[in-house]
Amino acid sequence: MLEINTELPFIYIVFCIILGLAYAYFLYNKEKGISPNKLIWTLFIFRSLLISTLVFLLMEPIIKTYVNVIEQPIVIIVKDHSESIKERVDPELKVLEDDLQDFDVHKYSFSDKVVEGIVQDNDGLKTNYSNLFYELNNKYQNRNVSAIVFASDGCYNTGVNPEFISYDFPVYPIALGDTNIYKDISIDNVLINEISFLGNSFPLEVSLASKLVNSAESRLTIWNQSKKVHDQIIKFSDIDDYKSVVVQLTAENIGLQTYTIKLEGLQGEKNLSNNMFKAYIDIIDSRYNILILKGGNHPDISAYKSVLDKNQNYNVDVKDVNEGIMLDKYQLVVLFSLDKIPSDLVKSDLPLIIFNSKKDHYSVMETSLNFIIKGGMEDIAVAMHDDFRKFTFSPNLSLLISSAPPLSSLFGEYRNTGAVDYILHQRVGSYISNNPVIFLEESNARKIAFITAEGWWRWKLFDFSTNQNNEAFDELFSKLSQYLLLQEDKSRFRIDYAKKIDENSDIIMRASLYNDSYELVNDKELELRIYDVNNHEYIFQFTKKGDQYIVNAGILESGAYNFIVKAKNSDFIKKGIFDVKKLQLEKISLVANHQNLKKIALISGGKLFYQNNIEGLVNTLNKSERNKKLIHTTEKLDSLINIPSILLILLVLISVEWITRRYNGLV
Repeated sequence: MLEINTELPFIYIVFCIILGLAYAYFLYNKEKGISPNKLIWTLFIFRSLLISTLVFLLMEPIIKTYVNVIEQPIVIIVKDHSESIKERVDPELKVLEDDLQDFDVHKYSFSDKVVEGIVQDNDGLKTNYSNLFYELNNKYQNRNVSAIVFASDGCYNTGVNPEFISYDFPVYPIALGDTNIYKDISIDNVLINEISFLGNSFPLEVSLASKLVNSAESRLTIWNQSKKVHDQIIKFSDIDDYKSVVVQLTAENIGLQTYTIKLEGLQGEKNLSNNMFKAYIDIIDSRYNILILKGGNHPDISAYKSVLDKNQNYNVDVKDVNEGIMLDKYQLVVLFSLDKIPSDLVKSDLPLIIFNSKKDHYSVMETSLNFIIKGGMEDIAVAMHDDFRKFTFSPNLSLLISSAPPLSSLFGEYRNTGAVDYILHQRVGSYISNNPVIFLEESNARKIAFITAEGWWRWKLFDFSTNQNNEAFDELFSKLSQYLLLQEDKSRFRIDYAKKIDENSDIIMRASLYNDSYELVNDKELELRIYDVNNHEYIFQFTKKGDQYIVNAGILESGAYNFIVKAKNSDFIKKGIFDVKKLQLEKISLVANHQNLKKIALISGGKLFYQNNIEGLVNTLNKSERNKKLIHTTEKLDSLINIPSILLILLVLISVEWITRRYNGLV
């Protein structure tokens, strides 16, 4: 189908024709050198068409064409290549692809990530169904997908439960694996703190499971490096037993510690790979002491303290302002509802957080902000300060700030006379005022945070009612406290890296180098040397990125590693240690879960098949009502002047006319 459109009225087309006729008339009206008259009329028509067409093309007419595109039905073949899969299903998938002649076949493999094509080795360390189907749903939205053929054992260990996943296309699982249950004891999970402090005891909880075991004993041992730190006999008494063992261990060594938990196998037990588990904990030799000094009771105190209590690196004391206080033991003091700041706090260099800050507080602390009171308490909304860069806000925290209930603050005007870092502002509707809600001031290396509003406990309740957690609320005051506690690193050579990395993750390090004026520079070459437990050396070069450095050492095998970073032709050197954690999720259970596959088929409108019935799967797909071609009509717009054939015709017209006129001596 073809249409020619122009934005100008139809009368302009008539004008083009009249202009072409008029031009040709004046050109040939008095010509006497051409005979017969038929030739004159022919040249007259040629010139009329040429001029009319050229003028019409100058009006930029658009040609609209409609093209029908036939889309074949698509079958997506997906292979689960996680470690729990023991069968080779590649030949069956190849037969399936060859038999689906009427379909456009697309192939993928997945474990925790989705990749194109069929991966030969079953080496995936995690299984994530939700990630697979979310990605396929997004990628094939509005496409003619007939079915997803999904070869798996039904076992997943990360992501959303398959029952709660949205399936845009019917799924036809090919059930793999062995559903028989054998005698087995296993370490199902280990819970351990992220950090502990040198000399403290910490709990390590081991979850043990048994199947088809009756009246058996096993030995549970825990090792730190090559030292046995726990030994215990475990009795399994039921056919299907599940129990937890809590062990108290002592933090004896500083740094990242690896604890290996071993469960002695039973006679006749087939799967021994789930009888060992590695856990990691960072042992540090320092703890921050934080003092909350209050002039009265207020729900904001409990809301703020609940944030600090979640950090095991903080020891929090709550005291009344009238109690005797030894300030030397604290690294941060938080003031609540104090009319007057104690003189020893004013004179000290301790970082402060001042809740419900008042005019007298600003003057006694000699801040750059003046406050003029103009009334009583008022409700205020809050907005972030766009230029604040001391720490970042997550999307969830940003959403909380914009939607949380109003706070209460004194009505008045703030006047800034110096360098103040605003964190949050007061907001009235869409207008953001200059009045701060939280601001920072640093003077003589002392950090002070002023909080001018109260009612934060409402934010805590609102966050929980909206998200069923307090992560956003905790983030605000956790980052604020952490920033004030942070001791500035004065070294000129700094390395940023993760101490614990999953075995399927890249080892990435970042480095910063400063000159004598503490300005970032990258005028030296940096080299990274990594050493494993066998002292094998791996050498990498940092690349420059902006003013800093970055290196990707790729994926390393599980285990402990030491590293050294050197700046060539200088004395700058940094040493450290990190541990690549072994992922054991795929080894916890080797029993296939075909019930999950049946649920996926039922929810999505597909059907479960087994590895020996590929022919039945092919017949089902061929007879499916979704096995049909779709015709998509697309509209294509193009300018008429861009069509070469039209320009060629015009060239022929003018050439024929010119040759004829030349032949008759008119040129």
